[in-house]
Amino acid sequence: MSSTGSEARLIRVLARPELTEENKDEARALIEDNLSSFDWGFLLDQATRHNVLQMLGKHFSDLRYYYFPDQRVIVPHWWVLCAAYQANTIRNEALAAEYGHVLGLLNDAGVRYAVRKGAALGEHLYRDSGLRRTSDLDLLIDRTDARRLADVLTELGYQQGRIAPDGKSVQRLSKQAQGFWRLHLNNAMPFHRIPGRPDIPYYGVDMCFDLFQRGSGSVTPVGELLDRAVKADICGVPAAMLSLPDQLIDTCAHLYKEATNLYYIEHERDLQLSKFLDVALLAGRVTAVDEWQTTLARVQEYQAVRQVYYALHFTDQVFPGEIDPRALAELRPSDCSYLEEYGSGQDVFRWRTPFFERLFDRGRRYRVAARSAVPTA
Repeated sequence: MSSTGSEARLIRVLARPELTEENKDEARALIEDNLSSFDWGFLLDQATRHNVLQMLGKHFSDLRYYYFPDQRVIVPHWWVLCAAYQANTIRNEALAAEYGHVLGLLNDAGVRYAVRKGAALGEHLYRDSGLRRTSDLDLLIDRTDARRLADVLTELGYQQGRIAPDGKSVQRLSKQAQGFWRLHLNNAMPFHRIPGRPDIPYYGVDMCFDLFQRGSGSVTPVGELLDRAVKADICGVPAAMLSLPDQLIDTCAHLYKEATNLYYIEHERDLQLSKFLDVALLAGRVTAVDEWQTTLARVQEYQAVRQVYYALHFTDQVFPGEIDPRALAELRPSDCSYLEEYGSGQDVFRWRTPFFERLFDRGRRYRVAARSAVPTA
């Protein structure tokens, strides 16, 4: 299946929280003009892999894309798409109730934090609890607060470790895995709690001590990030999230890490439209010239040009026009050959296929040149 085919194009057109009239017309034309050959199975599979199935469901439902004007059904799986949006809404509301309770207790305990990624982005970028799929509560904290945060979570029944294969308990990681986390990662081992419901296999809280992985060459002054964090209601309670420039840098760094890491490639979580959409929506919030200058200055300060340019460059490819071209030009490194690389350290490889061919390629994980060294137990 071509990454430029009608199915892939339709996913890209609909993978956004709000549609323009041009988007709506293009989407309907892509369906009607390719009705006899349209592969709905491919669309369902890829929309799920890219974490946008629920978003497509919302648009199909609102715009009645599953009917011709004469009421003939043209989308055979429309109910699956619509149900995905409804189920994700229910799921995210349950997650918000749980994580709101956690944040309230952290407030009471005097833990200083900034909510990162899903919980903050879902509420303040998408403004619809069903549009973005969220899992963990990600928190940036100072290492000095790690013990207090752990005490709060333990009191709530959270345990530090991985979900057991049967999904019914939390297991401690092996000594090898614990050593890998301490040596290479910027966060502590996650805390989990099993809620016993089919749509939420676990609640997870991840405490992070830096926006960048160890050994990346980039580092952030966590105290300063927390000092300028923005007050915001998150999960129904007063909380704090990163300032807009820091939030954009954080989201870009997260995209780069997962897009180029062997572990995420093997688990098919490397290239996902949802991550590029997060970057596009955040970049769209940076509208003033001085905001971009602040953002780019911090990118330089954090020595994060490589990660941020990678994310902005490919986001501009996926969602053309969403990234300020002046920011791209100012940030562009002299050598951009790394854009087609993956892996890290001594094990750096180059993709043999261009980006858009990989984006919807279900077999790209089998084409990598090496295996991940991350312990999984």
